[in-house]
Amino acid sequence: MMFFQTPEFFFCLFVVLAIYYLLPRGRMVLLAAVSLAFYALAGLGPAALFVGITIANYFLGKALLGPHKKRFLWAGIILNVANLVFFKYTLFFLSIAEKVFNIALLPKIPFVADLVLPVGISFYTFQFISYLVDVYQQKIPPSQNLLVFWVFGSFFPHVVSGPIMRGGELIPQLEQIQTLEIRQNIRLGLGYLAMGLFKKLLIADYIAVYANNFFAGSASLGTVETWIAAYLYTFQLYFDFSAYSEMAVGIAYLFGIKLNLNFKTPYLSANATEFWRRWHITLSTWIRDYIYIPLGGSRQGELRKYLNLFLAMSISGLWHGAAFTFVIWGMYHGLLLIGHNIYRKFKARLGLKRFFNSAAYRFLSIFIFFHLTCIGWVFFRASSLQQAWQMVHRMVIPYQLNFSAYTGKFLLLIAGLYLLHIVENWVREHAAQIGGAWERLFPPPLRALAYTAFILVLIIFSQGQTSDFIYFKF
Repeated sequence: MMFFQTPEFFFCLFVVLAIYYLLPRGRMVLLAAVSLAFYALAGLGPAALFVGITIANYFLGKALLGPHKKRFLWAGIILNVANLVFFKYTLFFLSIAEKVFNIALLPKIPFVADLVLPVGISFYTFQFISYLVDVYQQKIPPSQNLLVFWVFGSFFPHVVSGPIMRGGELIPQLEQIQTLEIRQNIRLGLGYLAMGLFKKLLIADYIAVYANNFFAGSASLGTVETWIAAYLYTFQLYFDFSAYSEMAVGIAYLFGIKLNLNFKTPYLSANATEFWRRWHITLSTWIRDYIYIPLGGSRQGELRKYLNLFLAMSISGLWHGAAFTFVIWGMYHGLLLIGHNIYRKFKARLGLKRFFNSAAYRFLSIFIFFHLTCIGWVFFRASSLQQAWQMVHRMVIPYQLNFSAYTGKFLLLIAGLYLLHIVENWVREHAAQIGGAWERLFPPPLRALAYTAFILVLIIFSQGQTSDFIYFKF
């Protein structure tokens, strides 16, 4: 797989862009071919599987216009889920069965140990399921163009790790791909691309070295060091994943396609509900629309609502990875959502509206919830439940409270990262004014040159120090 932050990728990207704008009539064919080639770099087997799944979903979508559309919908959902479960969870479920029934299953099914997880399977599975459901519910018409549908499923900037796009959002753009506002696309595309590279190469990869070292030696950490490990991974994950998402958005803009933004400074959230409106937005809205609401949502009483929240977030955890650490992380966030719903009702009865609307209360809420989020990320990052429980235990029950110049430096780094997060939020809220001033001060050619130079400098000086994006493994 060719990664976004490599010189090889950018060389290929600019060659493809040149052809894309020189041959407007062949744009869809070019996107289809490039997306297939990009995915095939991960292996011909996964690519062949992806082509087959895409074609199957295309014809299943068309079949949803017929008299047996409910059968075809279920056939499509089962096909996509079975494909995901087979490659991602077979080994996990068999290992559970071995422990429960005390039998050796894996030696009898040796091929299971050799299964390779196809790149992006979790993301394209959800994308295809949402397409079929939306067609069935007549929110969108089925795609009548196999080439367009292939690009909908395989568009190379987002196929690996999202954003998860709906058919109604992406397919109409692909059908109108001939008419593009080139100047605005390049301005937005290079801007998002530069920001994503900055986050990945200068922040996330820098933090990763320290976070990995702390987690590798977690058994010997005291309470302060364990919190530092959690803080570091909390910011590493955000800057790494938001970097990928912004780079995907930027690359898509260069081709005249708008992808959804996935993050809105989530660590400024005051509660779990707000967090999931700011974190991995395309996944959280997918979980809401295609799992939580079909389960009954909030329509069948409070207890059922809480159960639905818990189940939906547990599934979200399992979607991330075939390990109990991810399931526990999902359950934990389900409990945080339930807790916030209960607390919100309790708070309404107190009648302290002025206090609850104050800046001091919001600051306190953000502070508390940020630390609850950090605890959750320990489960997400830990290599085992044993490691996770040990670290969380030391975070909540004091153990070897050692403060030193060494820990002080890391606490200053973490404070700086949080300040950077606040600045990012300010920039996001004032993006229109900042963009307008930037455009008035510098003409388009100079802006494009500045973005390009910044991108090249980042890539050149980071060689040998970069790591894979964290969400590539999901």
